[in-house]
Amino acid sequence: MEVTHRKVPFALHLPSIFSSFYKILFVSFLQVDLNRAGVPLLEIVSEPDMRNGIEAAEYAAEIQRVVRYLGVSNGNMQEGSLRCDVNVSVRPIGQLQFGTKVEIKNLNAFSAVSRAIDYEISRQVLLHSQGQDKEIVQETRLWEEGAQKTVTMRKKEGLSDYRYFPEPDLPGVFLTQDYVDGIHNSLPELPEMKRRRYEKMGLSMQDILFLANDMNVAEFFDTTITKGADAKLAANWIMSDIAAYMKNEELSINEVKLSPQELAELIASIKDGTISGKIGKQILFELLAKGGTVKGLIEEKDLVQIVDPTEIEKMVEKVLSENPEQLDQYRGGKTKLQGYFAGQIMKLSKGKANPGLLNKILLEKLNAKS
Repeated sequence: MEVTHRKVPFALHLPSIFSSFYKILFVSFLQVDLNRAGVPLLEIVSEPDMRNGIEAAEYAAEIQRVVRYLGVSNGNMQEGSLRCDVNVSVRPIGQLQFGTKVEIKNLNAFSAVSRAIDYEISRQVLLHSQGQDKEIVQETRLWEEGAQKTVTMRKKEGLSDYRYFPEPDLPGVFLTQDYVDGIHNSLPELPEMKRRRYEKMGLSMQDILFLANDMNVAEFFDTTITKGADAKLAANWIMSDIAAYMKNEELSINEVKLSPQELAELIASIKDGTISGKIGKQILFELLAKGGTVKGLIEEKDLVQIVDPTEIEKMVEKVLSENPEQLDQYRGGKTKLQGYFAGQIMKLSKGKANPGLLNKILLEKLNAKS
């Protein structure tokens, strides 16, 4: 797996969750909780190739994206679907052998992964610098979010603590190369592949990371551009107004009423001059909340952009005649009043006047000698 341009080898373990035993006070028997017994548990054990908390947190975040893309888990850390244990050790520069390993258990947020690792590195480095490296022992520690530090949970002697032994009733599983190739060929486009494809489209890194982070957002974007929308324009709409609406309403991209087809139609209607960008935003929020079609809303609300120069000229003259004081001020040097006049004309047109044509005619009238 590639993390911040560093390839990190890893191994997979496939244990399963055991049932839990509960002893009830004043009762002479045990109760067994079988709710999660037999649930498969995938452990991904990486090589010690990461050097700081940010790299490790991004590695864990990429695993979350991958399992969500594959549909094997929702990857929600707060629900326990994804947990991280980290091992931290430090060594003096030039030393080949790794230092004593300290484990930090059950980190349930990427930010906690980053902070816990960086704290533990600092703690161990400080002990080394003070000549107290013998105080670094193989142990399990916990991350205290409130105190922002790690604390001892239990000491470990070594691998024997894990009680590993061969299971005689489980035969080996041998996979043929054809089977492995078949699985590989059936995989969907994974996050890294998607990011590289978006990069070839000319999207910025900010666009790429936002779109590829959520599989459903990426699918919405991909469908929008297959309907003919410009990739950069589609990304801009999704990342700005659509993302803001989803955040405010606490909705996912799959829960909004807007379809990729209608987003593509909206972009096309603005691009060909049928409606202005301002009207486009009004239509967008209507589509997000209630659904419908772009063409239907344009016709229903009479939102077609005014592109007739004569009609716009009449509006300009009306606004100038109603604001003689501001007109004198403009011609006296307060040229920033152009924005005021443009706003009044746009208000008069109910937002339908073509902005480019409006400003061209307005400037001609403002700068006229009489």
